[in-house]
Amino acid sequence: MIRPIIQKQLDKVAFADLSNYNAETNTFIIPKYSKPLYDVQGCYLVKVAKDIVGNIDSALAANWNNSTAPRFEYLKIFVTKKMGGMIYVNSFGYDMDKKQDLMIAWNGWLPANDLTQIEIL
Repeated sequence: MIRPIIQKQLDKVAFADLSNYNAETNTFIIPKYSKPLYDVQGCYLVKVAKDIVGNIDSALAANWNNSTAPRFEYLKIFVTKKMGGMIYVNSFGYDMDKKQDLMIAWNGWLPANDLTQIEIL
C-alpha cells in the first residue's frame, strides 16, 4: 500500500518509470535520467550551445550541415530523424525575452548532448 503523500509526489514525476513497484518490499525502482530525451516527431524549445550558434567554420557545419549553422541560441525544434547522438531538426529561432517565434527557419543536424531542453511543446 502506497501512502497518499508518496503517491501524490510520484504522480508529479515526468521522466520516471513507476511500473516497477514491488509490493512485497514496498519499494520502487525508478531510473534517473541525466539528459532530456528527444523523440522523432517531437517538438521542443531548446537552448543551443554557444559554440554551435553561427559557427559555419565548425566540423559540425562542414561535415553535417553543408556549411550552415543555427543563427539563434534558442530554437523551437521539430525532430525528424535520429542517428546515434545526432538529431535532424526543422527549427525556428525563438526570442526568449519577447516569448515569440522568429520567422527565420533552419534545418540541419545537431548533437543532442549540446542542447538544453527548456520545454516540451
